[in-house]
Amino acid sequence: MSTRLTQLRASFDAPSLPPVPLTGMQFLVPLLCFVVLLVVPTALFFAPVLEGNPELGLPALLFAVAVVYSAARLLGLMWQARPQWLTIGFWIFTYCWIAVAGLTQALADTNPLGVTLTPDEQVRQGLVVLVGMVCFDVASRMRPAAVPAGPGRLLSPRRVQLLGWFSVAISPFLVLVLGGPTALLSSREAVYDTLSEQGLYTDASNAVGGTLATFANVLPYVALLTVGKLLVDDRAFRRLLGNQVLFALLLGINLLINNPISNSRFWAFTVILGVVYLYRRTARPLVLAAFVTLFAMSSLVVFPYLDATRVSDSTARLYNLHQNDFSRPVDYVLAKTDYGSVTDIGIALRVTDVNGFQLGEQLAGDLLFWFPRSVWPDKPDNTAVLIAHQIGFKFTNLDSPLWAEGWVDFGWLGVAAFLTAGGLAARRLDDALGRARLWAGGGTPLVAVLVPAVAGYEFILLRGSLLQAMARVVVMVGVLWLLSTRPSPSAVPGPVPDAGSSPAPALTGDSR
Repeated sequence: MSTRLTQLRASFDAPSLPPVPLTGMQFLVPLLCFVVLLVVPTALFFAPVLEGNPELGLPALLFAVAVVYSAARLLGLMWQARPQWLTIGFWIFTYCWIAVAGLTQALADTNPLGVTLTPDEQVRQGLVVLVGMVCFDVASRMRPAAVPAGPGRLLSPRRVQLLGWFSVAISPFLVLVLGGPTALLSSREAVYDTLSEQGLYTDASNAVGGTLATFANVLPYVALLTVGKLLVDDRAFRRLLGNQVLFALLLGINLLINNPISNSRFWAFTVILGVVYLYRRTARPLVLAAFVTLFAMSSLVVFPYLDATRVSDSTARLYNLHQNDFSRPVDYVLAKTDYGSVTDIGIALRVTDVNGFQLGEQLAGDLLFWFPRSVWPDKPDNTAVLIAHQIGFKFTNLDSPLWAEGWVDFGWLGVAAFLTAGGLAARRLDDALGRARLWAGGGTPLVAVLVPAVAGYEFILLRGSLLQAMARVVVMVGVLWLLSTRPSPSAVPGPVPDAGSSPAPALTGDSR
């Protein structure tokens, strides 16, 4: 028994990569960032609500714990100073859209959806959030039992070039179908209206238009990431003028097709974060601390203002339930569905109280998102639709965060299972990226691009609903897989290092 306990204890938070030594400044700056993570929301969100002398109850206490918990985890990740992008992304999302938003709404006793949660629902809502956080945290600290040796699959420069030029060749067609530069630089509604006019979006099905839009977004984005990665890693690849021209063309195409004007802000986050996560310097201790803090603060203060071109003014007024002028940052957290994720968790409790648990039906719909409704007439709608219908909310494109997805299917067990699976996946992908960055053999490991791409998309998966989020991530991972090959048994020519650089030691297993 003692041996098993020792092994179990050793599996928690045991570093699978060499620790990063920190200087005094690199240790103190994260502490300052931790203070910022607590002081700024207190000043901008909690204090204005407290001016009304609200009744402080157990729900507020639970969300206060969630705020401190998520901020403390971000502090620990800043101290570790490793590119654990999926774990970092989870805690940033939880801190902003779940904990801070949840505490603000609990103190004000109001929310963006205009629904009144009962005291019992509020308490269970806070408990569900904390249970999910703990499950993710524990799972993300568990070291894998076995660590694969070698880099795994490698990017094929030839295939990357083919995808890049293919994306350039079809871009005029994609731009034309999406409404041309005018629609793409106008609003998200303009693109939707164009696809509807062409019969690609209909009342019966959005499959054709959605599939086209998915490939239009994903193909140039993946091409940009992979071409950019090879340009940075491989001097021989970089020396070819054609590859430099290709990268410039792909950059322009992405600025037009994947801009934040005609796309959701979370997809724009995906593109930007994928590029940021790709490069080594972003994981330097001080850069990492600055990134975590600025991203978290901008998600609370800047993010809602990026909604200006998402819909028309008339549509925005239609869903402004509180008729708020949004003169303060706290107004957005209380009155815009941008911060309705935590509210949707509470409504998910009501969905199951009224209709019972779905017992895996929602999860089956998520996994079989590609299955046509014409063949499966009873295919479930995404969970956000269930939430909207439960409260009679006309706008069905609501959030359905991972907590709500798990609860609707299996209750407490579902929340624990979904968040535990997320933590395990985050740990393994983060470790795979760390090992890939230390790889000194030949070629560029696939995970060196795949993990940043998935980590950038993580916010969409966490926000939900899963049914809506599945298509793009599956296409993205599938295309990246097709761009890679298995390493040959013989030596593979590697990237030519820049002058003055020293190669990192190759990892042959778990470096501890």
